[in-house]
Amino acid sequence: MLDLEVEIGFARPSEAGEIARLSREYIEFGLGWRYTPERIAAALRNPIKNVIVARQGGRLVGFGIMTYREESANLDLLAVKREFRRRGVARRLVRWLVDVAVAAGMENVYVQVRQRNSGAMAFYNRLGFYQIEELPGYYRGREAGVIFCKPLRPVFVVT
Repeated sequence: MLDLEVEIGFARPSEAGEIARLSREYIEFGLGWRYTPERIAAALRNPIKNVIVARQGGRLVGFGIMTYREESANLDLLAVKREFRRRGVARRLVRWLVDVAVAAGMENVYVQVRQRNSGAMAFYNRLGFYQIEELPGYYRGREAGVIFCKPLRPVFVVT
C-alpha cells in the first residue's frame, strides 16, 4: 500500500481532546485513562515536550508526543487511527520527532511498549530501535513492558 500523504505539524490546543481519546482507545486500553484532555493540554504547554499530529485534509489521523531531556528523549505516546495504519504515518511521526532529538544533540531515544504488542515491537525494530530491557508490571502493575532504545550517535568500541 502506498504511503498516505499527510502533513506533520504541531498539535493545536483544540486537538487535545481527540489526542486524549486516541490514547485511551489505542494505547491505554485496559489500563485506565491517564492521558486525559487536561494532561494533553498540559503537554502542549510544556517546553520540554513536542506534541505533533499527522493530518490528512485537515483531519487528525495520528499523533506523537516526545519528551526531551538533557541527553536523551523519550517517545511518550504514538498512535495512528486504525483506518490509516500501514501507510507510513507512524514512521513519519517518529522520524519528525527523532530528527528534532538529533538536532537537539540527544544521544538516545527511548520508547516503552507493552510486551504483548508484537506489532509495535517489530515496528520500532524496523526503525532502528533495540530492545534493552523487559520490566514485569511496568504498566500500572498489570502488564510487562519492553524498553527500546535508538542510539542517535555512532558508538565507538575501543579494543
